[in-house]
Amino acid sequence: MIFGIRGNNNKAELAPIVHRLVKGLDTAGIDYICDKEIASQIRKRFKDRLKQTYIADEKELVKRCDFMISIGGDGTFLATAKLVGSRNIPIIGVNLGKLGFLAETRTREILGFVKKVVKGEYKIDERTVLEAKAYTNGSKSPRTIFGMNEMVINQSEIVKTIEIGVYFNNQLVNRYHADGMIISTPTGSTGYSLSAGGPIVFPKTEVFILSPLSPHTLTARPVILPDNGVFKVKINSKVQVNVVSDGNSIMKLRSPAIVEIKKAPYKIKIAKGLDSNYFKVLTGKLLWGEDKRKKSRF
Repeated sequence: MIFGIRGNNNKAELAPIVHRLVKGLDTAGIDYICDKEIASQIRKRFKDRLKQTYIADEKELVKRCDFMISIGGDGTFLATAKLVGSRNIPIIGVNLGKLGFLAETRTREILGFVKKVVKGEYKIDERTVLEAKAYTNGSKSPRTIFGMNEMVINQSEIVKTIEIGVYFNNQLVNRYHADGMIISTPTGSTGYSLSAGGPIVFPKTEVFILSPLSPHTLTARPVILPDNGVFKVKINSKVQVNVVSDGNSIMKLRSPAIVEIKKAPYKIKIAKGLDSNYFKVLTGKLLWGEDKRKKSRF
């Protein structure tokens, strides 16, 4: 069993954390492969050179590991999920960010959790992925991107309302004048969709959330639809638009354009502790349900 290690290289604490982790893995006799950028940071800061066989670039990393350790925030986790893609490699999310819905494991728990994984003391949580295909000017060869959280369609460069027609299984849902549109998975319901007024949805619920961005009407509300259908989003305004997945991949299109969004043919696997509880994470991260009045008599 080989553990791949990657993370957010912009975090100053990443190198010390990985340095301690690999020392512990060496002592425990657990195999690992470290992203070469992190290995370089360790060499510069600690004068400690990892064996060359324990180092790889990201493309090679996902080919050789059985589990991926992603050290950073949820953004790092989403980037790791995009790197893993359809390879069926479970991801262990380690939190260095602000929230940590996906990256649940704390830094001091990494080595202990890896040892539990080796013993089989863990569970796998599977998450739905979105696939977006974009067609412009009658093109028969679409461009494709994938996202675990959401797909966002908005105007490029400036903030201005655009005309969007949304169809689900070829039935018109609504026509919007809005800044854009979010189509989210349950995993992404606590992300951008939540900021746009969308609901919190339990991750194993088989639905998508359609949330307009700043619609120019008070009657346009988020809609929940089953995830076994296909969205067709028609952009009619003659402007350049973006299709953004998870905030880290982007397609720029010249409208009029059509974007088809559906469930991808694979899921992302998250390795979690046996005592992991979604509602505990939700209340801890968002202070959900907390009543400030209980802390004061006045």
